[in-house]
Amino acid sequence: METFLKILEVIKWPLVVVAIGVVAIVCFRRCIAAFINRARGFKYPGGEIQAGPPPQDPAEIKVGSAEKFLQVLDSPVLLDTEKAIREILAKEGIATAEDKEKVLIRHLAITQLNLVFLRIDFLIYLGQLKILEFLNSNPTAPKQMARDVYNAAVTVYPEVLKDYPFEKYLGFLKTNNLILEHEETLSITLFGREFLTFLVRMARNAVYRVG
Repeated sequence: METFLKILEVIKWPLVVVAIGVVAIVCFRRCIAAFINRARGFKYPGGEIQAGPPPQDPAEIKVGSAEKFLQVLDSPVLLDTEKAIREILAKEGIATAEDKEKVLIRHLAITQLNLVFLRIDFLIYLGQLKILEFLNSNPTAPKQMARDVYNAAVTVYPEVLKDYPFEKYLGFLKTNNLILEHEETLSITLFGREFLTFLVRMARNAVYRVG
């Protein structure tokens, strides 16, 4: 765990940038998809991607390589971050390819999970968080509890929630795997508990939230 924390410390600012990029992709995914569908090709330093069929002349076909792919993503900050991670692995005695794979896959899983949590944190309303916290303290709760929280939120934030009915309000928690609905009762998922743990670990409080 200490190794994970050291690596996380190295990449925490790049993670923020990636998180912003993920949120932007989620928000503008339709526009991006439409642009890609219209585009015939893309040029990048050292090569070009064509949407149409490849040339038939074998002499014109260029075989890609991992090195060329990595060069497309090069940046001074990224390379410095990679160097710092390699130094941490060496310092901790993680030398074999198998051990590196285990550590880096675990760390990648943690990073991806944190990015998902950041997205939910960016979107979740105050009342939805209250519902989640209540369910975290109670094995199950009547669905009416969530409706009462929603009605109170509408009273306090009418402009925010005027076009957001209760079904969608509760649906956000369900579709993001934070809660489960059992006929007339609700319960929190393991993913939901982990999300609340993430908020505590990142010192994300409810002061700035609305809805």
